[in-house]
Amino acid sequence: MSSKTKHIVEYVFFQTFAFIVQRLPLCLIDKTGFMLARFVYPLLKSRRNVAFQNLRHAFPEMEESKRRQIAFRSFQSIGATFLELLWYPNFTKTGIKQRVRIENIELLKKLQEKKKGIIFLTAHYGSWELATQAITVYSDVPVYTIAKPQSNLLVDRIITRWRELFGLKIVAMGISVREILKTLQEGGIVALAADQSAPKESVAVIFFGRNVPTFQGPAIFSLKTGAPIILGCTVRQENGNYTMRFVHVPSDDLKGVSDESILELTRRQVHMTEAIIRQNPEQWMWMHKRWKHVQDYREIAQ
Repeated sequence: MSSKTKHIVEYVFFQTFAFIVQRLPLCLIDKTGFMLARFVYPLLKSRRNVAFQNLRHAFPEMEESKRRQIAFRSFQSIGATFLELLWYPNFTKTGIKQRVRIENIELLKKLQEKKKGIIFLTAHYGSWELATQAITVYSDVPVYTIAKPQSNLLVDRIITRWRELFGLKIVAMGISVREILKTLQEGGIVALAADQSAPKESVAVIFFGRNVPTFQGPAIFSLKTGAPIILGCTVRQENGNYTMRFVHVPSDDLKGVSDESILELTRRQVHMTEAIIRQNPEQWMWMHKRWKHVQDYREIAQ
């Protein structure tokens, strides 16, 4: 089968599956995603093993049975998030506000008054897709986010169209720096999920006890433009809805775009992200190879 034919087949399957999901009521989306994970979980052995390994390092004191339970529920969380993405065409701005309740929206409004732009950081936790959409519908300024294109461009186009339904703008990697700076300078919001694996030459900070290369882009953009960083993650509730609370990442004591300031600001946002993940670890994406470039910080310190 040629690559073109394969992409067409994948696209038809994707659209067919999305059509079925979009016929479901929203109240069944998370439950259906959980059920889907029960079928997929046994098949993805390599990803299961990655999750087990990550959890052993992150929670060495925890019983193995508890870690495996977290791993399984993490797959369920991803299943629910994926089906919510497929359900996007049914959402409205009001529906997104009902799905995601922001507990301290006043912090966003207060920082917007400074007109320096805002860098919104989230993680692959709960529904990061809806976290970004919520920022878009709750604020009345342009919101841009960076997204890695899908390998299947047919699928990528339709996902991009869904993501941009409510005003969010997707910036492709490669031209992102120019667009980010322009957005912040004009008082807009840049939404980023910076918790995944970064190139090994990136700045390394401690994340769940291991020194790991981390994207320093958010810190650089903040220090360069003066745009504040706020961190927010959606927490899935039993009824399928989400709550999100913003946390301001302090940076007023950091001066200039120096290596030391970049490292410290990156360290702060990673530490705060870890604290959120620890509260409900089953809602984070443990099957991702976040620590593939891990370094032993104890050896570095010697």
